[in-house]
Amino acid sequence: MRKEYKQMMDQLSPREELVEQVLAQAGAPAEPRQKRRRPMHKKKLILALAAALVVLTGSAMAVGSQLGLLNVFFQGDTSGLEPYVQTDLGSAENENFRFTVNSAYYDGMTVYATVTVEGLNEQAVEDLKSNRSDAEFHRELWGDALADNMLEKGISGPDTIESNQGKVTEAAGYEYTGGSMGGKDLPGTGTSRSRTVKVNFDQWLGPVDTPLELWVGFMGREYSVKIPLDTVVGSAHLETDQEFLFNPITDQRAILTEVTLTPTQLCYEIETVGRMKQETGWDAMNGRFILKMKDGSLITSEQLDIIGDTHYDWENNRFSFQEKIRSVEFSDVGEVESIIFGDTVFPLDGSEPALAEEDERLYPFYVPKYRYGWFYTDVEALCRGLGAEYTWDADTQTATAAYRDVTIQMTVGSSQVLVNGEPMELTGSVWNEELQDGVETPLPIRMENGALIAPTYLFSNGSTTGGVWGIGISHLHLNGGMEQDPDRLVVLP
Repeated sequence: MRKEYKQMMDQLSPREELVEQVLAQAGAPAEPRQKRRRPMHKKKLILALAAALVVLTGSAMAVGSQLGLLNVFFQGDTSGLEPYVQTDLGSAENENFRFTVNSAYYDGMTVYATVTVEGLNEQAVEDLKSNRSDAEFHRELWGDALADNMLEKGISGPDTIESNQGKVTEAAGYEYTGGSMGGKDLPGTGTSRSRTVKVNFDQWLGPVDTPLELWVGFMGREYSVKIPLDTVVGSAHLETDQEFLFNPITDQRAILTEVTLTPTQLCYEIETVGRMKQETGWDAMNGRFILKMKDGSLITSEQLDIIGDTHYDWENNRFSFQEKIRSVEFSDVGEVESIIFGDTVFPLDGSEPALAEEDERLYPFYVPKYRYGWFYTDVEALCRGLGAEYTWDADTQTATAAYRDVTIQMTVGSSQVLVNGEPMELTGSVWNEELQDGVETPLPIRMENGALIAPTYLFSNGSTTGGVWGIGISHLHLNGGMEQDPDRLVVLP
């Protein structure tokens, strides 16, 4: 549930400057910037933003549309992607409901959209807001348990929005072997409900003549709306048979066969040399890559805040990785010089791959693992592995650590740290046995056997709040992934 909540809130997170602007216009005080890192504050902020937008616009348009499609799904500077966002996609309606696709963006492998269903009469609005129409439709397909849960919680089901995903895949010349489709509810209005829709194809399709059709399950396909897929954001594509070090933890080598990059997606395929070594950390490198920009800078997959799908063909030792980029760092693939996988640089101009320089590899390393209602790690060991600055003041029991232009001051016993001089409160939802629920609890800086330790989420993107250093700190899996290493975590710079 915690992971699902993280993904939901990540999708709803608008850019901060937009938050400040809308709340200011609505007369609502903006929260201090550092508090927005806390999950409870983020949830309240989104709801306040949604309410403010309805007040400001006075319209029934979807909140997702008001925020801007790219702001709903991505972080970072997405302005360069605006030309690829489609609007005015149209509506379909019967006597009770109107279905509208507000806007959509396609990156060659995934379609991102926001949609709205509006009730056109009093009974339809009541059925929509109570979720009765959707729940009863699912009752016929899935049975009473799911339908009753949807009614009780007011949530969408697996067939709330449907598509012709398989037809699109086949029209692109591929056999349809599956895909994924999901989305999250967005704040609606008094007469409508809105949600995000994300349709992911199992392989890179690129431009496709056949449009994607979306429709509401309980309305039927005859009330579908089409999203053209013939225009795709710029991409770079390589086909190569170069061997490289896929996983430095296990010394697993592989052959890169194909890779495609867009500003919001990277997908690639490998064939391992021998069987995949399922040892400690065997999956830590899945989907990991580094972009070398033409200005000389490096952008890691952790900084891009990727969330990916891995497809395993164990019999043929072939694996494909589909990495969705959620933090947009560039809008033109022409800004990227090469992609680094493991120990090898693959230039996007198609020239010969070469061994990466030592400072370009950014290999993973281990740090100690502690548990105090939340996972902690040794800050000095973390800094040493990253090459970050670390100083300790014994008189004040304060440590100062700096990495990637972000300085953190941490004092033993305090749950408040300073991030570039601004206070940030460390809290987390800790399970309470008596209440049988998560309770928001302070997470103070601690000393453990002479080492200063801090919650991993302070540094790492892989948490409910997002880390300030843009690195990954992941659990190590033992016995082929059956259990976690109780003593160590792996750091992905």
